[in-house]
Amino acid sequence: MKNPIAERINDFLKNYPPFSSLTYQELLLIAKNCNVLYLEKNETLFKIHDVTHSLFYVVHSGAIGLSVTSDTDDVLIDKCDEGDILGLRPFFAKDNYLMTAKAREKVLFMLYQLKF
Repeated sequence: MKNPIAERINDFLKNYPPFSSLTYQELLLIAKNCNVLYLEKNETLFKIHDVTHSLFYVVHSGAIGLSVTSDTDDVLIDKCDEGDILGLRPFFAKDNYLMTAKAREKVLFMLYQLKF
């Protein structure tokens, strides 16, 4: 039996590296194990120095800003939008987050639990 949600996730992921180099079956396995997270504008995904989540995030729609605090001001370092991946570097470095990730508009993520 087909899983229409997994099929839609698969159709989305196949357009973005590194997922674009995977086979249909590999993508489907990832898609079947994805969850979805929605953030409103100005909601925070993680803060600087937070313990790293055991997930990585793929932006499906919307935009999220990555910022650091300098004195009392937040300084935008990068903006992630559709197809961008967040959360892998600190996971593999076994380090806390070095930036704050905050929704710049409504954001829909696909998240995948990292299992090693």
